[in-house]
Amino acid sequence: MTEESNASSRSLSTSEGFNANVVNALQLAKKELDEKKTKANFIRIIMRFPKIKAVFERLRGIHARCDKSGNGEVDVEELTEAMTELFNEGRAEGREPIRPSVVARTLSISEVEGDMGSKKHVLDQKQFIVMCAVGFILAEENKDLSTFGGMLANGDDAYRLAMADVVTAYLSFDRDGKGYFTADEFNGFMTASKRADAAKSFFTDERWAELDVSGDGKVEFEEFVYAFSNWVSNDDDDDDDDEEESQDKHINRRKNPLTPRITLALQLSKSILDKQKKEVNFTRIIMRFPRIHEVFDRIRSIHEKYDLNGDGHLQLAELNAAMNELMSNDAQGADAVDYSTIENIFMLSDLDHHGLEEGLDAKEFIVFCAVGFILAEAGGETSKMVTGAVSDHEKEYRLAMMDIVGAYLTFDREGKGYFTSNEMHTAVVDCGKKDAGSLLTEERWRELDIDSSGVVDFEEWVHAFSTWVTAGDDEDEGEDDE
Repeated sequence: MTEESNASSRSLSTSEGFNANVVNALQLAKKELDEKKTKANFIRIIMRFPKIKAVFERLRGIHARCDKSGNGEVDVEELTEAMTELFNEGRAEGREPIRPSVVARTLSISEVEGDMGSKKHVLDQKQFIVMCAVGFILAEENKDLSTFGGMLANGDDAYRLAMADVVTAYLSFDRDGKGYFTADEFNGFMTASKRADAAKSFFTDERWAELDVSGDGKVEFEEFVYAFSNWVSNDDDDDDDDEEESQDKHINRRKNPLTPRITLALQLSKSILDKQKKEVNFTRIIMRFPRIHEVFDRIRSIHEKYDLNGDGHLQLAELNAAMNELMSNDAQGADAVDYSTIENIFMLSDLDHHGLEEGLDAKEFIVFCAVGFILAEAGGETSKMVTGAVSDHEKEYRLAMMDIVGAYLTFDREGKGYFTSNEMHTAVVDCGKKDAGSLLTEERWRELDIDSSGVVDFEEWVHAFSTWVTAGDDEDEGEDDE
């Protein structure tokens, strides 16, 4: 151990020194991001919430196993026992033995709650996630230190990526890595990031209130992780309301946990197009219909291949099998197929609302692929879905999907996740081209607004668009008959 490491190790024995080590760890993480020329991008991390949520669910399971008394909380003794088991399993190879004082201080700093003056020295599930995050960054900074969060990272790529995302998300606001950020810095995120307009609906005053647990006007790393764990799992809160709204198909689709992420993905696509100064032009996309048609034909052939019972629909079980083969899915951990995400995309793509048992027809499968594509694009390298992985190898597939997104953004110019008939009319008038004007008629609007809600979202758009691209097929068959 170096002299610097010794100083760091000794300082862990005091509260002030422990906090200083956390700040040092954050600054080290910031330095690594800077060296990689990687910006702390909270928007992309939102797109990876399903992956992070899966890791947090595993941590909740670990918390339950550590909770020997079954009271829903983990104390120092239970935590030390669990750490000892991990240590004996070789999860802290090359590191020093477990130090009770470090265990106690990691627990104490993670005990985030409203009344900061009455700590009970136990952790509930969310506080346990905070402890894992704190332990992770401390172990990253000090390669000799044994922490619970650090030991979990040994050989677990999914966990490591999730914790790295948590740290990166935090550094989106604390850009200096000083250990806290203020309300001004939180609000300043909107102007500091070129893509922050994609998340204005997410970063509200209510979010700040959730972050500033202690009410002191600043948010430390532990408070951030505490609130972040709630945001990642926030979709679960609405589950009890689903049955009450089962008769309103539009509302149910809006309650899908992927809906806000699709909106963010569309806004990211819009930002990229704006940055590249590529004006969205629907008429040009019409000219590329033949190439898009070829890609749709390939998607239909995949649909037919995996429609094992030949009923014209792809059930969820068949879709999962297709995911595994198309991704060559021998992957584990971070690269494994996220089946909960697949199911949510499935439900969004099921525009006729026939459900999981009947499955997706060929056009709905095209919707499935398009939604998967934009989510994978927005999620970056760690969001490997089938459509994202395929697009990396098939240029034409990628171009076709980008044309779909570009065509959609012709009408939803703000990338808000839907457009109205008035916005469609304005876009047609602005276009001023005969081809586009003849295609985008009142009849087309009825094809678009499948649920008759008065607005068209991305999934409805793709469903109708696939019909337009192949509109000449029936005519060709008629000519052949003659």
